Amino acid sequence: MITYQAYGNSKKPVLCLLPGAGLGAWAYQQIIPLISKNFYIIIPEVLPNFTTMTDASQQLHELITAKFQGHIQTLAGLSIGAQIALNLISSYPTICTNLLLESCAAFPQSIHKVIKPLTSLSYSLTRFTQFNRLQAAALHLPSNEYSSYDQEVKSISKQTLINTLTANTTFDARKLIPIDFNGKTFIVYGTSEKKIIIKSSHYLLQNFRNAKIIPLTNYYHGELTLTHPVEFTQMINKLNNYD
Repeated sequence: MITYQAYGNSKKPVLCLLPGAGLGAWAYQQIIPLISKNFYIIIPEVLPNFTTMTDASQQLHELITAKFQGHIQTLAGLSIGAQIALNLISSYPTICTNLLLESCAAFPQSIHKVIKPLTSLSYSLTRFTQFNRLQAAALHLPSNEYSSYDQEVKSISKQTLINTLTANTTFDARKLIPIDFNGKTFIVYGTSEKKIIIKSSHYLLQNFRNAKIIPLTNYYHGELTLTHPVEFTQMINKLNNYD
């Protein structure tokens, strides 16, 4: 069974946070103090040894079944974390009450055809701190998190990185439709993201019974989670009718 980081009062409703690629629990350290008033926060370590989307979803299901009687209050995923969340609820639609999908690509991307050779060529660069700092800046991470990002990336094996990027760029939500999820869903994207994310968000909106789409003006990929902890907290509280 996968391990997880936990924060707050275990008697509170469970909020499961699924990070994006290259991120870990450290990416939520500004959010955790703000949100632990209302939630028991868990951050499963799905990505460090990632193999496939199906395996990741199954491990999450096993964790939630074993530790939380098969149901949690809220599931919130970023990027590949959102894809894993989608895959999970497509198989287990009653596993959570509420769902937040941020910067979720719902369609395959053409770059998937060259992921393996590109990763094989560029992996050596991820051994260098300066390269990782540039990547962190491109992700709009706060500068005080550059070191954590560097350590996270350096801990990832080449095969795990290939597995993660391949799963992310070949993910096809159309294979999961219809999704029999009756809970409340927020679909969030930044207006400065790639077109595929914006297109995906509107596609997903049409395939949930109780969904709201939230475009964030001038935000980039994952920026809500990564650089706006107060706004993220407010959105999670609103999703759960705590505002």
